[in-house]
Amino acid sequence: MAIKGSLAEAALPNVIQLLTLSLKSGCLSVTDGKNFGNIFIKDGKIIYATIINRKQRLGDVLVSKNEIDREALSKALNIQKTQKKKRIGEILIEIGAIKRKTLEQELKEQIQQTIFTLLKWESGFFNFEADLLPSLEEYTVELSPPEVLLEAARRIDEWRRIENKMPPFETLLIPKENVHKVPLTVQEQRVRELIDGKRSIDEVLRLSEFEFFETCRAIYGLISAGLLEQPKEPEKKEPISISEIKNVGFGFYKSEVYNDAEREFKRVLEIDANDAEALMYLGLIELRRRNYKNARMNFLKAVEKDRRPSILLNLGYICNRMKLYSEAVSYLQEARKIVPDDPKVQCNIGIAFYRQSDLDEAYDVFKQVHDSSPDFITPYIYLSIIHAKRGNTEEALSILEEALGKYPEFDAFKNNLAVLYESIGRNEESEKLYREALELDPQNFTVCRNLADFYYETQILGAAKDLYEKIPEDKWDWRILFKLGNIYLRQGSPEKALQFWEEARVLNPSEEIITQNIELLQRSREK
Repeated sequence: MAIKGSLAEAALPNVIQLLTLSLKSGCLSVTDGKNFGNIFIKDGKIIYATIINRKQRLGDVLVSKNEIDREALSKALNIQKTQKKKRIGEILIEIGAIKRKTLEQELKEQIQQTIFTLLKWESGFFNFEADLLPSLEEYTVELSPPEVLLEAARRIDEWRRIENKMPPFETLLIPKENVHKVPLTVQEQRVRELIDGKRSIDEVLRLSEFEFFETCRAIYGLISAGLLEQPKEPEKKEPISISEIKNVGFGFYKSEVYNDAEREFKRVLEIDANDAEALMYLGLIELRRRNYKNARMNFLKAVEKDRRPSILLNLGYICNRMKLYSEAVSYLQEARKIVPDDPKVQCNIGIAFYRQSDLDEAYDVFKQVHDSSPDFITPYIYLSIIHAKRGNTEEALSILEEALGKYPEFDAFKNNLAVLYESIGRNEESEKLYREALELDPQNFTVCRNLADFYYETQILGAAKDLYEKIPEDKWDWRILFKLGNIYLRQGSPEKALQFWEEARVLNPSEEIITQNIELLQRSREK
């Protein structure tokens, strides 16, 4: 299920509720135009959340709160180097540095705080990518979405009462000396102990044992009571790093907010005109916009700076799209020398050979990928087509049946196998597969047309008409118009038939059968 849109049109809490009530798993990406965040959901539960350019590593947070010491964290990080699939939190528990309950409580608070921040964004965009979960290094917990949203709403209401009265979070907090004793709450006293004249509000918030709002309320109370010096303007931050700008750009690109992604990668180039990765992503953005010439230009600029495999692969891909097949093969062969076992590179080489009608070379490449990477999907598509073109129907059937065994939910395999079954007269199996493919993707108009053609040829005209008319009119060619005219004539609507045939003749005036039908119908109506 693809879900994306504007925060101005769909409130983020409603989007989260839709995904969690549907028991979805995946990553909900959110951006406000400046920042980028992720909420990870598994089987309808919130399990992790982060804001990319504000991300704090769990180990560092635990050290700052004195839950673990720096030595324990270093030991855990060294263990993780040799056990990369283990999460840092699990390692800390195993070495006895922290209890699981403490770790989970800290992570829950981080998730709550992150979601609270995201819910404050009233403009921007969101995008849900199904089945994308956090990396293995992240420690996750399960949170109840209704409880998280309810708590976030409470925090937002409370925050709005004091947010305009709080100094910027970068502000240095300095305690006043020789002030009269003022009665303080427990929270205010504990927070006051963290203020040493060197820490900013943000640092105090991270160190505080209390939740975000309680700490903010305490700081505001201390300022209001005159126990802190009048906050000064915070010092200017160090310029944002290229990696931070890139992370924001990656977030926008992933959320399909291409204008903002383009802006960020151009910022990178203003700092470093030789950054090949930024040039590559500008090429990818143009590719998504279908501006192939601009995409190729950016990829060419990138490859001048860095001939890494990913850039060569994208350059080869765009050359394939632009029918520059020899050029595509040249770049892709160079990439293959660097990463000889990369199936993406090999398949793009195979596609270039196939589109040049060099079926032997294409077959050899796809067969090699099929044998070495049997779970890679592209070879099944092209090997079956090459067998069919060569007249090797049985081999094509064998490849497609193997593919469907691995990928039963892939509508293209069902469609291609249905076409082959139809060609050898296995009509019952063909119809069944066409229907299954259309159920998987009702918007697949190739399948829709193939099934309509199947019904037309088997004279099930009502079903054929319904399917043809489900295809958007801007995708109709003269054959669909001609067949619809024939169907309407058979159903007793000669005027409608004439209308379709006239439209078909406009698209293909040289096709004699269209003109013949029009003339025959007109003569029959004159009698």
